[in-house]
Amino acid sequence: MSRIPTASLFLSLPVTLASTTLWADLTPAEVWGDWRQYMERMGYQVEAQEATEGDDLTVSDVTLKMDMAEDGGDFSMSLGTLNFEQESDGAVNILMPDVMPMTINVAPETPEDEPVSMVLNYTQTAPVMRASGSPDALQYNYAADTISLTLAGLKVGEQSYTEEQAKFSLTGTGVSSRTEMSGTETRSYEQSGRIYNLTYDVVMKTPDDPARVAMNGGLAQVVFDGSGALPMIDAGSDMAAMMRAGLTFDGSFTAGAGSTEMEVSDPENGDFGLISSSSGAKLGVSMGPEGLAYKGGQQDIDVNVTAADMPFPIQFSMAESAFDMKMPIMVTDEPQDFAFGVTLDSFEMSDMIWGIFDPTGQLPRDPATLVVDISGKAKMLFELLDPEVASTMGDQAPAEIHELTVNEVTLDLAGAEFDATGAITFDNDGMSGAPGMPQPVGSLDLSLIGGVTLLDKLVTMGLVPQEQAMGARMMMGLFTVPGDGEDSLTSKIEFTEDGGILANGQQIK
Repeated sequence: MSRIPTASLFLSLPVTLASTTLWADLTPAEVWGDWRQYMERMGYQVEAQEATEGDDLTVSDVTLKMDMAEDGGDFSMSLGTLNFEQESDGAVNILMPDVMPMTINVAPETPEDEPVSMVLNYTQTAPVMRASGSPDALQYNYAADTISLTLAGLKVGEQSYTEEQAKFSLTGTGVSSRTEMSGTETRSYEQSGRIYNLTYDVVMKTPDDPARVAMNGGLAQVVFDGSGALPMIDAGSDMAAMMRAGLTFDGSFTAGAGSTEMEVSDPENGDFGLISSSSGAKLGVSMGPEGLAYKGGQQDIDVNVTAADMPFPIQFSMAESAFDMKMPIMVTDEPQDFAFGVTLDSFEMSDMIWGIFDPTGQLPRDPATLVVDISGKAKMLFELLDPEVASTMGDQAPAEIHELTVNEVTLDLAGAEFDATGAITFDNDGMSGAPGMPQPVGSLDLSLIGGVTLLDKLVTMGLVPQEQAMGARMMMGLFTVPGDGEDSLTSKIEFTEDGGILANGQQIK
């Protein structure tokens, strides 16, 4: 499937639709002129008819178009008629149509693929957009009772999809945003926004497949805060060029209670259902020459699953599910920071699930927790956001690792707890480690509490064969030493500069 250029679409359209593109001076003509220049710099072809009446400006038949040269196809959006009205206090009101249709045409990549044509309607109810301030410090305020993005038509090849076969609706109520901007060659901005309630409704069913998927849900109190810098260059879809020119973004999203319900109707393989809920969610995104970072999570998660081939529902919950990822994306002389983290806190399963493999209750059913927190430094060998580089790098590694720090790895499960910490550096010049790997130097500290007791229980339950358990005990004897408490084992694994490996001071390589 072809892709819409991410730089142009996702940087331009949200700004257009949420009042963040309308860079204005204090006259309607200058507001529209600067907006048009902005969209053209982002790679869009802008078509419009302009007419003035006194101090006001009417721009009709506004259409934005873009050819997706990388994969074929095109994108267009009709903004209809925009009215820029001069206010007595020097501000400019922008009046927009209630419905603005978007058309996406995707060309087939191979002879076996079929062309895809899609129409999406962006709809607003009682929208208010106002530009104020000075040419060097502009402020935009936007509000609407509702906004929505709805699939109005889908055609694949010669097949047109009905609403029963393809449906997409995203609706927000109580929408407001505030944006402050400054600069010309590089535009700095700060933005905040709020959606009181956000809901979605999706249906998917292909004509040749009897299965039908329906999904709906929503989030309450969605709040966004962000800032960044946007260079005004003719980069089109080249995100790497935007980065080199100074593109930065740092934003956070938070939401209150949320829920999702999915139903799969499948006459051949049986029906499937899922209901999930959470008390809150968060997501942070930042990008710039120093790297790309994502951080997010949900709280108080509850999931219920039913399926035709399962005799009872599957239910599980977590106090928190979180992730953290940071990676360099630009080629630099010095290594840059990276990080990866996952947290699954207080994971609990229903007694029905426990009963499948532990009917007599031999294992502790305390909540389980997994924490992974690692960081380090790596040097990029290619610019991953450059489309030409990404298509030609093949099987080559995109980066070389220089440092790895295990801040925390913890697994607390069924009465046993495993922990690991440590730090390792890598010699990328010698490459004398494992085949194709740089030489590691450093150490890891490991501990296991309750592991022997858990292993014995698993053997008694018949989940682990006796011969495999004997092999595991032998490995523990070779690589661990007794810890401070009962059923406690520790190990220190060291990687030396001459390529050796030590376990608790004993040479194993």
